Amino acid sequence: MENDNFNSEQSLQVINGMINTAKNKLADDGFLLIFWGWLVIIAAVSHYITIRLNIPYGYFVWIILMPLGGIFSAIYGSRQNKKQKVKTYIDSYLSYLWIAFGIALAISLGFMYYHGIKATYFFLMILYGIATFVSGGLLNFKPLVIGSIASFACAGISVFLGELDQLLIIAVALLFSYVIPGHLLRNKFKSQQHV
Repeated sequence: MENDNFNSEQSLQVINGMINTAKNKLADDGFLLIFWGWLVIIAAVSHYITIRLNIPYGYFVWIILMPLGGIFSAIYGSRQNKKQKVKTYIDSYLSYLWIAFGIALAISLGFMYYHGIKATYFFLMILYGIATFVSGGLLNFKPLVIGSIASFACAGISVFLGELDQLLIIAVALLFSYVIPGHLLRNKFKSQQHV
């Protein structure tokens, strides 16, 4: 019986170790939350300003920044994967979640012409919320969960806004669902490194 308790305790230690490993990995990847959050905010606000100032082709900011961000993320992810020695189940779950998010994002953006900006941005904010909600739940990191709720709220608010204001509300959604939780996650990771 004593051996069973020891094995149970060992199992819990292994599980906690896996969770902490995944948290540390996402904290490194917390950089990507921050990076993409600011990149989309910059693109959205820049596009908004160009429309307000009647500057033509303001949407080119998306065409330029998003592919560059994708290339940078691919290089960054490749380097991170080379550094990673152990892959846990949580790592796998998070990978599948964010791959599914990327596919859904690409499909949504690919059909934006048919559904319009309002419907597309509404759906994107829902996707941001789902990805950060599940990530926050898997990692037991409340700021991601709270940020996801803010993204869901922004999606609801966006229904009552005009097309131009969609650019501002999506910037707000990214600020609360990506940037703030990303910085908090990164700070938590850095403080754990010094312990």
